[in-house]
Amino acid sequence: MAVQDGRSANRLSRRTVLRGAAATAGGLIALDAFGLEPRWLDVTRHDVPVAGLPGALEGLTIVQLTDVHLSSLGSLHESIFETVRRIDPQIVVLTGDMVDHGSSAPVLEAFCRGIAAPGRVLLATLGNWEHWGGVPLEVIQEAYVKSGTRLLVNEHCVAAGVVVAGTDDYCSNNHDVHRTLDGLPAGEARLLLSHAPGLLDVMPPGAPRFDLALSGHTHGGQVSFFGHAIVLPPGCGRFVAGAYETPAGPAYVSRGIGTSDLNVRMMCRPELPIFRLVRG
Repeated sequence: MAVQDGRSANRLSRRTVLRGAAATAGGLIALDAFGLEPRWLDVTRHDVPVAGLPGALEGLTIVQLTDVHLSSLGSLHESIFETVRRIDPQIVVLTGDMVDHGSSAPVLEAFCRGIAAPGRVLLATLGNWEHWGGVPLEVIQEAYVKSGTRLLVNEHCVAAGVVVAGTDDYCSNNHDVHRTLDGLPAGEARLLLSHAPGLLDVMPPGAPRFDLALSGHTHGGQVSFFGHAIVLPPGCGRFVAGAYETPAGPAYVSRGIGTSDLNVRMMCRPELPIFRLVRG
């Protein structure tokens, strides 16, 4: 009969423990990435200094929702509704990739109704997935109109005293910056909405600067190791997530709400950023 010495037994014991620990760690990581983080909303707050901001716009609050990739409403969306009700922003902007398929238009309408309120302005732009998914523009437009949301497609408007310009998607090459900015008023505060942030580094010469540019598209990578995204979609340029200085002005790239390709997030929670205008 073979006799196992103590050192061999200890090595086997340590190996068993390490394998068990690795399996446990792997299971916890999978639980976090697939079960916890995709539904764990991160609310971030940011002050936006604006030179010469009039007193009437001091403290005006803007909420950004992007890359929601709606197919149904669930607990994450209920958290969004509750957060928006509590914050009570004057403006909510939806910066593209709200739906991937035309069949999700009723869900989009319901989502917008969930964040709407009397006196609140809802503005939307298009993302790459509205184009790649072949969602008819009239279907999206109808859902937005029914919910009291204005869709900006290479155009601008004035909302709650803020000049807002919204391009179509840069990643799918549907943007038209010249058309978007044509006749843009001066305004005391100006906001640029453009789904894919790569556009912010290639603005045409002479384009005006904005007090804030908002983009999404990157999902923050969805899977991140200590701030380093593993994979980013085309159209991101140098941008991943957070605040940047760009030729268009100060910019913020949100990690977004939903997921694409795989329903997974790791070290990259869904983000609802809140921006408050302050005197610069």
